[in-house]
Amino acid sequence: EADLTSAGAAHKSSSDDLAADKKSLSETESSCSTKQSEWEERSATRSREIEAIETAISILAKVTGVRTEAPGNPIPSPSPVSFLQLGNPNADRALRILRQEAKVAHSKALERLADDVTERVKHGDGHFDQVVNMVEKMIFRLMHEQTEEDDHKNWCDQEISKTNSSITDKKDKVDELNLKIEDAQARAAKLAEEVRDADAMVLKIVEHMKEATEIREIGKKENKLAVKDAEDAQTALANAIAVLKDFYKSSGGMSKEAWEFVQAPVTLPDTPSTWDSGYTSVTYPAAQPDGIVSVLEKVSADFAQMESQTLAQEESDQEAFEEDIKDCKIEMARRSSESEQKAAEEKRTLEKKRQMEATRKSVSGEKEATETYMKDLQPACVEGSSTYEDRKAARAQEVEALKEAQGLLQKAFEEKLEEKPAAFLRKRSSAAVGALRMD
Repeated sequence: EADLTSAGAAHKSSSDDLAADKKSLSETESSCSTKQSEWEERSATRSREIEAIETAISILAKVTGVRTEAPGNPIPSPSPVSFLQLGNPNADRALRILRQEAKVAHSKALERLADDVTERVKHGDGHFDQVVNMVEKMIFRLMHEQTEEDDHKNWCDQEISKTNSSITDKKDKVDELNLKIEDAQARAAKLAEEVRDADAMVLKIVEHMKEATEIREIGKKENKLAVKDAEDAQTALANAIAVLKDFYKSSGGMSKEAWEFVQAPVTLPDTPSTWDSGYTSVTYPAAQPDGIVSVLEKVSADFAQMESQTLAQEESDQEAFEEDIKDCKIEMARRSSESEQKAAEEKRTLEKKRQMEATRKSVSGEKEATETYMKDLQPACVEGSSTYEDRKAARAQEVEALKEAQGLLQKAFEEKLEEKPAAFLRKRSSAAVGALRMD
């Protein structure tokens, strides 16, 4: 159950990581798709703008040189940018700022802007507000570029942060799986050793039971023979003692029992014996301890004791044997069960180890893919000749320079506009004179 819970937790963790990675991939693809759509839209708008400008230029080129006033020698109105050629200090300073900033920032766009302004001034191209608008457009373009780079920087920061977190998380999981796999391997090895020990003990118990059974059979056989010998000896001794007692009682060597006496008349021999009494035996048969009957009775008692001890020993040996066999069977059953259970646990542990190795391989693959994605982010988000902070500071400096130049140009134009009314009146007067002459 613990293994199932652990496997479920590992599966849930991997599923959550997979879902998070899929979500991150989806968000990244959506962001890239949006960026691509915006870029295509901007490119299409720029292409249409260029086309419109080229069309306007071609239309204006067709009427180049067309008269705009009646013939005569009217006094021309002052050029709105003529002050640039007249050494206006504000205008000169504005151009110096543009060129200096272009040089410092190595900005081709600022350099082209300064050249364009100079060309317009030189040829009197357009009204003065066009020059200011050019500078203002450049400011807006730089600010828009900064906004886009800020958005890109935020996206990069988020992607790098998420990717670093994902790499760290997957590395921690791989390390954790490595430890668990090592523990599982050690556990499986220990279980295998315990299974071998249990099986060896079962074999040892079987051999012991076999040996004990053989020894018990031998002991039982010997005890049976010993009991039979004791019984046979006692029977023989009893018979021998009976014969001897009959003899000695009949010869007077032993006293008869009361029930053994027979009432008969005494008959004296014609020639009495010369001995005081008749011969009965060498010694008194029942004398202790050397009497023959006493010796045989002692031997018979010894055989009876041997028989009793042998029977008691047989009973004791049989009980010990049965108890030993009972204990051996219990231990053998326990060891067999232990072997089966630990063999099954070893199998489960190895299977769990195999699953963890498969999970580790999968997580390692995800980690490698995430690291590859991190490398792919480097050119767009990290690498480059300058940092984001340097580019932002340089762009801010360009904007400040452009705003200063714009202010100076606006001031110069306003000063020039103060001179324009008088020139305008002279121009209208000349036009009226020309009209009268034509009439």
